[in-house]
Amino acid sequence: MDVLQNILTYAGSFVLVLSVVVFVHEFGHFQVARWRGVAIDTFSIGFGKTLVSWRDKQGVEWKIGALPLGGYVKFADDADAMSTAPREKIETPEALAAARAKGLFHAQPLSTRSMVVAAGPFTNFVFSILAFALLALIMGRETTDPNSIPARIATVAANSAAQSAGLQPGDVIVSIDGVTVRNFSELQAQVAPAAGRELAVVIERDGSQQQLQMTPTRADNGRAILGVSGPLPLESERVIERFGPLEAIGQGAANTWGIIAQTGEYIGAIFSGRESGDQIAGPLGIINVSGQVASSALSAGSDDTTIGDRLGMLALSLLNLAAVLSVAVGFVNLLPIPILDGGHLLFYGIEALRGGKPLPPSAQEWAYRAGFAVMASLFLFATWNDITRLFPGVQ
Repeated sequence: MDVLQNILTYAGSFVLVLSVVVFVHEFGHFQVARWRGVAIDTFSIGFGKTLVSWRDKQGVEWKIGALPLGGYVKFADDADAMSTAPREKIETPEALAAARAKGLFHAQPLSTRSMVVAAGPFTNFVFSILAFALLALIMGRETTDPNSIPARIATVAANSAAQSAGLQPGDVIVSIDGVTVRNFSELQAQVAPAAGRELAVVIERDGSQQQLQMTPTRADNGRAILGVSGPLPLESERVIERFGPLEAIGQGAANTWGIIAQTGEYIGAIFSGRESGDQIAGPLGIINVSGQVASSALSAGSDDTTIGDRLGMLALSLLNLAAVLSVAVGFVNLLPIPILDGGHLLFYGIEALRGGKPLPPSAQEWAYRAGFAVMASLFLFATWNDITRLFPGVQ
C-alpha cells in the first residue's frame, strides 16, 4: 500500500507540476499568435497518443497526449510540431499576400513571428514572478535569527552518536560538559574538536532535564559530529516579514531574476571549466524532486494537522516548485539552439540582418538537425546524472 501511495505521489506531482509549466509556456505562444491573427491548428499538452481532445469555436483542437514531457502549439501551415518550416513554399509576392491574409505563421512579418516565439519564455517568467509573489503574500518571508533559537534538535541521523545516546527530535541541548549551549552554532562549536571524546550532554525534554553521554564521531573533514540537524524553531519563535501586493511582486521578480542569474552563472562556469555538469537534471530528477516536495508537504506538521492543512501545504509547495521549474523552462528555451525558441529567434535575427531574407532551407535543415542532436545529447546526459544521483552505485 505504501509503495502504491509513493508511486501515485511522485507520478501525480510530477505530471501536475510539469503540465502547469508546459501549459503556461504554450499558452504564451497561443495567446500572442491569436492576438496577431495567426491561424492555429492544435494546442497540445503532452506527446504521443491522444487521450482527450476537443475543438473550440475557432476550430483549434485542444488535446492531452499520453507522454507528459512537453507540449506544442501547431500553426495551420506548420510542417511539424516544432514549427521548423512551412508545409508549402511561398515563392511569389501574390502567394505571400494570400498566405498572410489566411494567417499562416511562416508568411507573417518578422515582428509577428518574433513576438509569437518569444511569448513562450516570457510567459514562463511572468508566471514565476506572479507565483512567487502569491507565495510571498501568503507565507511572507522568514527572518528568524537562527542564533536566537535554542539548540533544539530537528532530526537525528540513523546509526549516529546522537541516536546511540538516545537523543530525540525536539530535545533541547542545554549544556555540554558544564558549558552552557545557547544555540545550534554554539553546539557545533563545542562538538567540533571533540571527536572520540565522551561528552556529558544535558538536554531538556518535556519540561525536565536529563543528562546523556555521547561520543562524537569524526567526519570526512576531520570535524566531530553528533549526527543531528537544527535548529528547530517553534511557531512562537519564528519571525515572519509580511508583504503588501507591490512588495510581493517585487519579491517575485527578485526571486525570478535570482534563479536566472544563478543558472546563467552556472552554465558559464561549466563552459569555463570551473564547474562540472553534474547538477543538470532531467525528467527522472524532476520526478524525484516533485515527489520529495509532495511527500514532505503531506507529512509536515503534527498529528493534529488536518487534511485540509496538509493539502494547503502541498499546493503551496508544488506552486513554489512550478515557479522554479517555469524559470528553468523559460531560460532553456531562450538558448540559441535550433528547435528551441532561442534558435528560432536567432534565425529571425539573421533574417533581419540579411534585409528580410531568411537563411536557405538547406542551411536551416542542417541547423535543426544539429540542434536536435545537441538536445538529444543533453537529454541523455541529464538522464545519466539523474540515474547516478538516484542510484549511487551506478557509475
